[in-house]
Amino acid sequence: MNKLLIAVSLCTCSLAFAQAPSGKAVTPPPGKPTAPPSGAAAAPAEMTPPKPGADQEALKPFVKSGSYTGTRMSPDGKEMPQKGKQTCKWLPGGMWASCDIDMTAGTGKTATKWMGHLVFGYDTMAKGYRAVMTDNFGMMGRMKGTLDGKKMVWESMDEMKVPNMPSKERVTDDATDAKAEKMTFEGYMNGKWMPMGSGEFKGGSK
Repeated sequence: MNKLLIAVSLCTCSLAFAQAPSGKAVTPPPGKPTAPPSGAAAAPAEMTPPKPGADQEALKPFVKSGSYTGTRMSPDGKEMPQKGKQTCKWLPGGMWASCDIDMTAGTGKTATKWMGHLVFGYDTMAKGYRAVMTDNFGMMGRMKGTLDGKKMVWESMDEMKVPNMPSKERVTDDATDAKAEKMTFEGYMNGKWMPMGSGEFKGGSK
């Protein structure tokens, strides 16, 4: 037999014998529960995920799939048409929502295609509305939201350092009219907020 196997077998038998010298298992007296060893930590309580409440209910007017038409300012300061669509849904658990957005700015050969993925909801740790946007340009932006009735204002949390471009963005989403949601876009440049575009979103509740 292999010497290593013999050694392991002997070691195993020795440990088993040392742990149970009498050959009998020790059982607690009847009617008395087994107490945990002195100093042992109690088992942690089971964590139950929260259920959607008023903070999530307030987001329902903005969780829509539909189409968008409007205008957008180009880098050279000229206004150009913009159109697109988005598909939104609630994520598992109903605490956060996501939207896949597909937009085209400009026309013809100079048109720019933009695609983004947005996740937004109420952050129970930060105690406020938060959103994260990623896009096909390889960029990611975090935003904090301020809700006033059916009007949500999203503002960049991080400063973007791109030459001749706004360092921050602010988006106002006014869903007061469920059939024609108004959206305005602003950029922070040279110490002030400047208009970057506006439009109208039409869709149905998701």
